[in-house]
Amino acid sequence: MLTRASRAENEAPANGEYRGEPKRTAVVWFKRDLRIDDHPGLATASSYSHVIPLFVYDPVLLSGMSEELINALQDAILDLQLSLQKLGSNLAIRTGRTADVLLDIANEVGALDVITEAEIEMDLDKLVGVVSASLSVETIAGQDMTVKQWRNSLYNIQNYEELPDCYKKFQASKPPVGCPLEPPTSLPPFPRNLEAGCGPPSKELQITWTSAASKTVNWESFKGAQRISAETALGDQSNSRRSLSNGAVAENPSGGMFKELIAWREKYILASPYEAIEKKRRELTGEAEVNDQEGYVVKGGATGALNILQGYLRFQEPTGRDDWQEVHEHVMSLETRPGASFRALFGNSLALGTLSLRRVYHEAIEYERARGGGWLSPFGFSSFTAAAAINDAKAIEWYQLLAHQSREQGRQKGFQVGTWRWRGYLVQYAVVGEMGPPVVFVHGFGAFWEHFRDNMKGVAEAGNRVWGLTMLGFGRSEKPMITYTDLVWGELVRDFIIEVVKEPVILGGNSIGGYTASVVAGLWPSLVQSLVLFNSAGRVVPDYQSLEYRKPKEKSYVAYIGSRLLLAYLQNLSNGMLTKCYPTSYDPNSTAVLEAMFHLRAPLPLNYYLDRYDGNVLVIQGMRDPLHNSSLRASMLQAYCKNVSIQYVNAGHCPHDEVPEEVNSILVSWLKSSFSIPQADAAEEREMNKVWLPDSQEAADLDEELEQQRNQLSADPVTRLKEEMEELV
Repeated sequence: MLTRASRAENEAPANGEYRGEPKRTAVVWFKRDLRIDDHPGLATASSYSHVIPLFVYDPVLLSGMSEELINALQDAILDLQLSLQKLGSNLAIRTGRTADVLLDIANEVGALDVITEAEIEMDLDKLVGVVSASLSVETIAGQDMTVKQWRNSLYNIQNYEELPDCYKKFQASKPPVGCPLEPPTSLPPFPRNLEAGCGPPSKELQITWTSAASKTVNWESFKGAQRISAETALGDQSNSRRSLSNGAVAENPSGGMFKELIAWREKYILASPYEAIEKKRRELTGEAEVNDQEGYVVKGGATGALNILQGYLRFQEPTGRDDWQEVHEHVMSLETRPGASFRALFGNSLALGTLSLRRVYHEAIEYERARGGGWLSPFGFSSFTAAAAINDAKAIEWYQLLAHQSREQGRQKGFQVGTWRWRGYLVQYAVVGEMGPPVVFVHGFGAFWEHFRDNMKGVAEAGNRVWGLTMLGFGRSEKPMITYTDLVWGELVRDFIIEVVKEPVILGGNSIGGYTASVVAGLWPSLVQSLVLFNSAGRVVPDYQSLEYRKPKEKSYVAYIGSRLLLAYLQNLSNGMLTKCYPTSYDPNSTAVLEAMFHLRAPLPLNYYLDRYDGNVLVIQGMRDPLHNSSLRASMLQAYCKNVSIQYVNAGHCPHDEVPEEVNSILVSWLKSSFSIPQADAAEEREMNKVWLPDSQEAADLDEELEQQRNQLSADPVTRLKEEMEELV
């Protein structure tokens, strides 16, 4: 039986293995490391007397997974189980709360150690923490239970605090690259008295998921909104409303959407993965497959991913293998940007851990060395697929290292900095505050979550929970080679609200972040309690009759060259404002966002989205904005947009950063009214709502100052980019 004991914890080694206990039984808890190759956890477990490989279908682990990723997960679980059986072991599959499952198994077979990977995503890291805390107060036969964590890093980095902020400096230091571990040839026996199983029947799984979903009252409506892409939502709204001038309001999504959601849930969550695993077991042929209908998804788990990786690297070579030939047929269509094909093919494999970064790097380097007669060329890689694999492995590792470093740096500043995986990419955010209404801030072009640092703390101190999001392509979030658009960022913010915050929010944004927030409010209004715009980007077009969303232009060499020239300028600029905006201009793929700006067409007007949002909108307008005529812009917003309130402040383009105390006072008052919290007394309310308004002389001086700033901007070398982004920044 299990009894209480003092807590015992183990820190995760940066790389390598723990030494196992030969007379103890260990559980190897798989989460998103679904492979036997290059697996330090299995290497450690090899020295134990008995080992139980375990995967738990925990709602925390599965939350946020797309339909496509659920399919890939099923393949990975099946492949892992078959691979372990070949080693004389097995994979125990369970469902429910992981801490409870581990306690049951430990009590049944006497397992004292749980070996698992240290997580970088905040939700999974919290899950490991909960499990560790639960097991640390338990003993078996008077012995403490422990959770041992391991990391599988590409680079042998021991101290994250010494990590330079600049990727160029980091690469110049030539950090040592770790070698992948070969898969074990055998494993200690799986306990005979423990059933591996394929999980409980679907009814029990349904109970588990219903229980988890019921904790979030908005679960069904949120998941329904998530299944509607931005372009689809725009099309639906175009078909369901007349022009802006007739005052029509967007219709609610039809009930058919929710029926589709329920059907998907029953197919992939309730009846699967257990029943599907048994079906796939009978169908499995051992060959990997690239699924043409689902976006060229690599199938077959770790075995399939390793096979397809070999075919991908050999893209420039003729092949008689049908599976490799199929991959080759898809590579060029996936190469929408230089190097984009690798993540497009292997994104799910990396997210589920069926491929390790060390294995990807090692295989690509060995392939290049073989092509060079045993040598690596000093002039670069001979194969663009090998270059893509190597560069992506290094880039992903860089952002993972930054995530570890940011976690501690944020803690020192009073923020909880976390990482969230969106469509396979790492996105950074920060949160402060334990209770109260949820608030989410979205930064402008070139900035990141810390642009709202003073507002986050100030608003949280007033009794709110506040998140600051760094959008994909900026700050310490990943910068993948994808096509960035206002709709892509809108879907990112939408999914952040659904998967991280899990309830409707007060959504605020500055500049392009304000426009992005408006996209979310207009297309998925159920997610936004109220909207706050800080000198938002976007045109205001009075009485438009019909508009159509125009997709970005095709890629061009002008954009390719222009973005790199602009980046070179940004990396050597001395302008203080721009230096603050582009601190990560040396990051991998930094040109991706800049290049996208050359491809973007004029977006839909700001009031197009605001007209489709029935909630209240607060506009905090800095009157010294050099990019816009602030007084004209604010008056147009109030005249042509419904439910808009204006607050003027004596600031420039980023009022939240320039006069945070004044802005926080306005925000706190707005939050109280938005969530029906009793207001302060009249005198306090008047004081909170004081705003700066210029008299006639001040207005004349302000106009002169703004004209000087605009003249100065017109002579700036970034004018070309400003013109291309006229409607976004």
